[in-house]
Amino acid sequence: MKFLPLLATLAFLCQAAHAKPVADVAGGNHQTIVLTPNNVVLSFGQDLHIPTEGGKNFIGGKLGRPIDKHVRPGKDANCLAAQADYNPVPAKVVGLDDLSIASIAIGQNDAAAITTDGVLYMWGPNDHGQLGLGDETERREATKIPFPEGVKIASVDIGGAHTLAVTTEGRVYAFGFNSNGQLGLGDKTKRLKPTLVEALEDHKIIQVAAGQNTHSLFLADDGSLFASGSNRSGQLGLGSTSTVTTATVVPASVPFKFVTVGVKTSFAIDREGKLWGTGDGSKAHFGFANAAGEPDLKSLNSLTLLPNAPPNLTAVGGGSRHVAVIDEDGKIHTWGIHSTLSGQLGIGPPKVDAAKKGIDGVTYSKPQLVPLPGERKAIKLSVIANNVFVVAADGKIYGWGQTGQVRLGYGLKAVHSAVNVKGRTLYHANSPIEIPITDDVSKIKLDP
Repeated sequence: MKFLPLLATLAFLCQAAHAKPVADVAGGNHQTIVLTPNNVVLSFGQDLHIPTEGGKNFIGGKLGRPIDKHVRPGKDANCLAAQADYNPVPAKVVGLDDLSIASIAIGQNDAAAITTDGVLYMWGPNDHGQLGLGDETERREATKIPFPEGVKIASVDIGGAHTLAVTTEGRVYAFGFNSNGQLGLGDKTKRLKPTLVEALEDHKIIQVAAGQNTHSLFLADDGSLFASGSNRSGQLGLGSTSTVTTATVVPASVPFKFVTVGVKTSFAIDREGKLWGTGDGSKAHFGFANAAGEPDLKSLNSLTLLPNAPPNLTAVGGGSRHVAVIDEDGKIHTWGIHSTLSGQLGIGPPKVDAAKKGIDGVTYSKPQLVPLPGERKAIKLSVIANNVFVVAADGKIYGWGQTGQVRLGYGLKAVHSAVNVKGRTLYHANSPIEIPITDDVSKIKLDP
């Protein structure tokens, strides 16, 4: 029996060998989008956001295309909400035909694509105006987002229900949910249309990071960092826990080149490739350890160098209970909680500590190497609550973590499993699996 996980993994890799190469991948809360080398945006996973009419209908749009009309085993095949919950076949996002796509992005529920000439398209539930269309109505296909004449979008990041768009001139437009001041506009009023963040007008912004309804980060071309939103866990790095509604400079002794946010955390890579962090440390996000080598779960309220993180980093992503990084050699490391629920560190079967309460698994403060099959190098990284997605240099995509809603291209029970301290079997992918990008459902391993 101990050989089954290895044999199963080999079978999955053989099955996925027919998959098409991709240029980019972005993982949402229960759905995934990919950009293929031939300029097509595909989506799969969960389209459902909220069931309505007792499950006879739904609010969705997360996939930006018609649902597959498959259902999970045991579900009502005629129920629209059940169909919207389970879409295993990668299919084209509607509304992007004949467009040249430069990049894609995804939030908890909504998604986006930017064309090579700087036009932003979005789709999703839009329940707080995060699509910037002047309303709170779902969009089930890619829709052009209006900006002032002459404005071209270079990049975008989407949070739980707010969006930050960076123009080619380094200006930032914010829209959507704003209950914590995460739009950086000086108040807590939601915006249904793109609104210029005036506090940043004297700076050229090159990257933004939008959290899950909590906070935002703004990185300028000179390496300075700005933040706004909830700061209850010190995630803004301002040396306090007071909420800030205006984009405010974060005190730092070094310039940065890359930023990201977790649920209640923030991370920044400096220009020497070193990792800094601030916020909630209760899930070992910062990789600290005490003298005995045990995880030190202290929190931070100012940007702090994380000495145990690998050197020479190029990208970082923060999940609910884990962190993933890529270094200059294309190696991936993870740390945090490797739980039986998710297997989110990607380092193999999670261990179980019968004496542990709460989420069972093992907490790792020391970075763990996650090798990709064939010693492939990773070039891009997407991290969401309980998953990690990477693009390898040869265009293959890999993922690990939770498998519900076919977000990894496999059925819930089709990859790995673990038994928790209560004796319950939990399903996930606890090491990298190649995600099959194919329009042939017979090649997708679904639940029986």
